[in-house]
Amino acid sequence: MKVICSKEQLDEYYNHFPLSDYFGFDLCPYTSIVRFDSTENILREGEKPDSLYYLLSGRAKLFLSHENGRISLINFLNAPCFIGEMELLGAQEAANGVTAITPCTCYQIHIHNCKDKILNDPKFLRYLCLFLSHKAIGNTSNYTKNQAYPLEVRLANFILLTSCNQIYREKHTEAAEFLGVTYRHLLYVLAAFVKQGYLKKTEQGYYIQDLNALRKIAEGKS
Repeated sequence: MKVICSKEQLDEYYNHFPLSDYFGFDLCPYTSIVRFDSTENILREGEKPDSLYYLLSGRAKLFLSHENGRISLINFLNAPCFIGEMELLGAQEAANGVTAITPCTCYQIHIHNCKDKILNDPKFLRYLCLFLSHKAIGNTSNYTKNQAYPLEVRLANFILLTSCNQIYREKHTEAAEFLGVTYRHLLYVLAAFVKQGYLKKTEQGYYIQDLNALRKIAEGKS
């Protein structure tokens, strides 16, 4: 994690993404701007967060580890959105893991000295209700898509969502579980994408060789 200290950059972010849009009091004294590299943890699984994050740019994934060592992907987070709001509200004590997929820039709100103010701020609570409602609607939409579309469409969407710099490197077991298919079926469709020239297998992962074609598949236009 890198903290942005440049006054010019700080002013630019505060002007373009004013915290007053979400809070009814001045939160700047409690806020830093931080950057996470791809694959870096934003929230460490099992720990109690000491900050509320607001994702300004980038994509991240939310996951849960099981006692048997398996990892389940829960959701994907796209800017702009809050990270750590459930822990702030006390809905759960320890965080699920959140890892940056692409480089991410966030507001880091240090809640130790302002938690009571935040939880008693009508403007923030109203915004949070809408945010959580939209999140629930989005999760329902994703679930219905998983039921209604063939794996080719869903996998193309998944690859586009989880790739960074056109490199896809998610573990097959986690991808198969998230998409609700067998490991064998997933490998079969991945191999077909490689054969058709959409992807190219490399040491780093799968390189998206034909981005436009993959987008058309994801949109159901192939």
